[in-house]
Amino acid sequence: MAKRKSGGGGSVSTPKLLLGAAVAVGFGLVLGLGLGQQGCGRKPAPKEAPKNGKPSPNKPPAEPKMVPKPPAKAEPTATKPPSSPVKPETNLPRLCIIIDDLGYAPPELVRRLCSLPVPISVAVLPYQEFTKESAHAAHDLGKEVLLHLPMEGLATKDPGPDALLANLDESELRRRAKKALGEIPHAIGTNNHMGSKLTADRQRITWVLQEVKARKFFFVDSRTSKETVAEDEARRLHIPTTRRNVFLDDDKAFAEIEKQWERAVALARKDGEALAIGHIYPETVEALEKLVPRVKGEIRFVRASEVVK
Repeated sequence: MAKRKSGGGGSVSTPKLLLGAAVAVGFGLVLGLGLGQQGCGRKPAPKEAPKNGKPSPNKPPAEPKMVPKPPAKAEPTATKPPSSPVKPETNLPRLCIIIDDLGYAPPELVRRLCSLPVPISVAVLPYQEFTKESAHAAHDLGKEVLLHLPMEGLATKDPGPDALLANLDESELRRRAKKALGEIPHAIGTNNHMGSKLTADRQRITWVLQEVKARKFFFVDSRTSKETVAEDEARRLHIPTTRRNVFLDDDKAFAEIEKQWERAVALARKDGEALAIGHIYPETVEALEKLVPRVKGEIRFVRASEVVK
């Protein structure tokens, strides 16, 4: 049989059709694989960190771990050292101040005296206009109260009503002493007002001191005379007693009071204690207001009851 010739518009041969189909299938496979990889939900594997420890330029560096700082040490507070060491008050020299003659002085002056911010003792005269008011005021302001017992001196000056005189017999001396000892509110001790003549009379001062002991008072010898035996007799009778060392205001001028004050302070520093007696003069009160603060922290002020032995 003769072969049919292919014309220009005839059908495509079978081998060409098969080849075209194969190409189309292959292209489809390749395209399908590429789309499949892009649609996959798997994340790319992280790149291995470089061995030199530096972060990859494509990856932000990890945040450094926060290490808590140790608490800051408190700076020590700067303190200014004291200019001189402060002694304990119990080791300071002791100074006792007794102010005599309260009873006739106006109450305003008494209150001013007793407003001093240190312990002092006051001796109150009996039978005076302001005797009881002065004793109450002193006690209320924290001061120690004594009886200022009037006794005969060597001079002609009158020691006051119902004074203890050297010409009195034993019964009258005892009566007057007992009366005066009960006259002053809050009193716990006594010292002599004037008395240079009586305190030198051993027999008569003994009678008086026996009444002081019966009242359970202590006794301070004001030593208005070098001839006094009052302190010796008080010790013999076992009455707590002591003596004056300095009179502050025989001269009322401030310079003289200041001089005696410094003498009393010097004795306290030397002997450990001293006893100074002054009087309820305006000049003395004003002087004490100036002098007491000068020895703050250097002297311990005490009452008479603290120095009797």
